[in-house]
Amino acid sequence: MTVRILSDLLLEMRGICKSFPGVRALDEVYFDVLRNEIVGLVGENGAGKTTLMRILCGIHRPDQGEIVLEGKKVSFKNPRDAREHGISMVFQEQSILPNLTVAENLFLGYEGFFSQRGIFSKRKILAKAKEILEEFGLTFDPDLPVHRLSFAERQMLEIARNIWSAQASSVRTPILILDEPTTFLEEKEIELFFAKLKEIRERASIVYISHRLSEVVSLCDRIYVLKDGKNAGVFDRAEASEELLRSRMVGRKFEGEYYLTDMQGRPRDEVLLEVRNCTKRGKFYNVSFQVAKGEVVSICGAVGSGKEEVCQMLFGLLKPDEGDILVEGRKVIINSPEEAVALGIGFIPEDRRSEGLVLNLPVVENVTLPILEGLRKGAFVDSQKQMEIAEKMIHRLNIKTPSPRTPCANLSGGNQQKVVLSKWLVSRVKVLVMLHPTRGIDVGAKQEIYRLIRDLSKQGIGMIILGDSFEEDIGLAHKILVMKDGRVQAVLDATESKPTPADVLQYVV
Repeated sequence: MTVRILSDLLLEMRGICKSFPGVRALDEVYFDVLRNEIVGLVGENGAGKTTLMRILCGIHRPDQGEIVLEGKKVSFKNPRDAREHGISMVFQEQSILPNLTVAENLFLGYEGFFSQRGIFSKRKILAKAKEILEEFGLTFDPDLPVHRLSFAERQMLEIARNIWSAQASSVRTPILILDEPTTFLEEKEIELFFAKLKEIRERASIVYISHRLSEVVSLCDRIYVLKDGKNAGVFDRAEASEELLRSRMVGRKFEGEYYLTDMQGRPRDEVLLEVRNCTKRGKFYNVSFQVAKGEVVSICGAVGSGKEEVCQMLFGLLKPDEGDILVEGRKVIINSPEEAVALGIGFIPEDRRSEGLVLNLPVVENVTLPILEGLRKGAFVDSQKQMEIAEKMIHRLNIKTPSPRTPCANLSGGNQQKVVLSKWLVSRVKVLVMLHPTRGIDVGAKQEIYRLIRDLSKQGIGMIILGDSFEEDIGLAHKILVMKDGRVQAVLDATESKPTPADVLQYVV
């Protein structure tokens, strides 16, 4: 364990408790941050990570417990109060305003620093913005509209803004909380991002929340684990491992191989879906493959390889210029998602919150959305039948929800993804296209999704998956299509023996 020197201790959260109606979110949680360290925070969805950090940011107030900052007890009334004490959070969704410039976003809420006698000085704000951007090694123009920046650039802008605002409040060592910061970053961007974080650590402390345990183990100085709203361990980098963190997060050791390859059956002979020489100019060219009953096909490739567009084509979101699509041996034209659904093709989007669910609607209504027409009883929906179907899916997929009438917005990421899956199961799809089905989901929920994929395969559903990593693609698939520059470079068999990530990578780069 880390030997704590009193002068190193920056923040303590002691005996934090928080309850919501029907849920004990945090139970006597302890969490501390040392000066100039990166401390990891991991746990399954629903473990209490977000609630704990929302208390630290002033969004929630604890029912019990205390926060000690720089040796003094503090209580934050709201997020602005926390920011003035140097504590801020960069959320996965980001809080940058795309219609404003870089400089305007950087000093949002602090415009008074650049006004004299009520007159705002654009020259001063641009000069100060340039100075801060250079300080963080950022090369973009401070007068550039933010919507023209990449996701990674917007993220660094938000980090720079939070650290500057802490300095403006005369805070010696700010605390920066990063929530799943690498979810939408590519591998090279992640490497650069980690290098920046190590530089930032010289002037701030960082709380790093992520489901990607390999990143946490390699980056963080110490790692806290939460389970069911309680502390489940804290580990130094030297003693931490992915296996140890997983076992503490779920409260048990994983049984069997992580991707459940021992449950992988063989696909059947019957072809459900065939793509023949399909081309969408500027996106992909002469793409051909088949998906058999019960077969899991992974499509690998870098961003821009064409893999996302091929999946969009299958759900009617993009129409090919050339080529044919066959469903159960019959040529079809898919002009819209409605036509895809009618053909038995389901689609799980990358962003489940904005594209896969109606968050303000309850679980029961989200589950039955694709089959509402079939539930009509005269002019109304048969609510009893609707509830029966939803309850059956909640039980089948082990969806953790207080009630079928709970809004989906209140569920954890893993349970939201299960609701998305349940929609397609009740509609009896033949082929299911899944874009990053485990993105942003904790390790325990991932294994449940993997088990569901194995079960669907045994039921004869064909699946096309874009995984979050080569390991995930390889572990789940019977067959792997590797794409580069819009073309299929290789088709690798993964039914009998699994290729290695290196086998895939040679065709990607």
